[in-house]
Amino acid sequence: MSTPPHTPEILQGEANGAASTEPEPREGALPNLVVVGAMKCGTSSLHYYLDLHPEIAMSSPKELDFFVGRPAASPGLSPGGNWHRGIEWYASHFDPSARVRGESSPNYADPLQEDVPARMAGVVPEARLVMLVRHPIDRMISNYRHVVASGREAEDVAQALRRPGNIYVRRSRYATMAEAFLGSFPRERLLVLRDQDLLHRRRETMARVFRFVGVDDSFWSDRMERLRHQSAGKGKLRATAERLGLHNLVARLGLGGEAKWWVEKIVSRPSKSSAPAMPPDLRRELLSDLEPEIAGLERLTGWDLASWRV
Repeated sequence: MSTPPHTPEILQGEANGAASTEPEPREGALPNLVVVGAMKCGTSSLHYYLDLHPEIAMSSPKELDFFVGRPAASPGLSPGGNWHRGIEWYASHFDPSARVRGESSPNYADPLQEDVPARMAGVVPEARLVMLVRHPIDRMISNYRHVVASGREAEDVAQALRRPGNIYVRRSRYATMAEAFLGSFPRERLLVLRDQDLLHRRRETMARVFRFVGVDDSFWSDRMERLRHQSAGKGKLRATAERLGLHNLVARLGLGGEAKWWVEKIVSRPSKSSAPAMPPDLRRELLSDLEPEIAGLERLTGWDLASWRV
């Protein structure tokens, strides 16, 4: 079992990322584990499984999005994300008594969020990072269905996926995202996992994650048999819950454990709608475009991703 990452000193700084060498007084503590994404790859499940471990305390709410957003001083622009809230706000979401403290924010794994890796390295330089990936086309379709259900996408799947710079293709560029984090963190601090390993080899995969973060890797709970938030089927009830902020309400009420699980299970009930058909020519076009990403991920991980090329 590896040695757990230690808690870094908190660097006092303005919302624009400038920092001094003096620790900032606070309640709570900074995380030493961050699940950075990717979106629609199983981060909700992993967050839940991690939180079951007696040595790990994951944040509530799950997605803090602290490292996302513009500085508060950006003229004429709203801050966006939660970077403008400051380090004390971030630290307040974590249990200082926990050996490992973590959060899961898939928005960190977005090539457009160029400031995230450097901000993260400046605030939590000793953190361990976990990235989940999935067949890029499956991830795109799941992401598209989620955005449609939330009322934020009106175009059909072919139009949406061909739109320049669209979120669906952008967030399937896993090698680009991984390399961005490796520009600020050493390779040994980034663990990349496939969603299929979490789905079909869960005990082995969770043991690997536990070893990576430095806790007892023999731990297992029957509640790990549950599959959280099946991405392919999130529907209107889930989207309504998000618009009403019900997940944040769960956090404000202090619900935890089984109560929290059942509330989130209800508001995340899968829809019965089928996945939109992917035109064969579009699929070939997208896979050709993503070939450098697939090859780059193979080099980074040593995996054979031939199944992703069809």
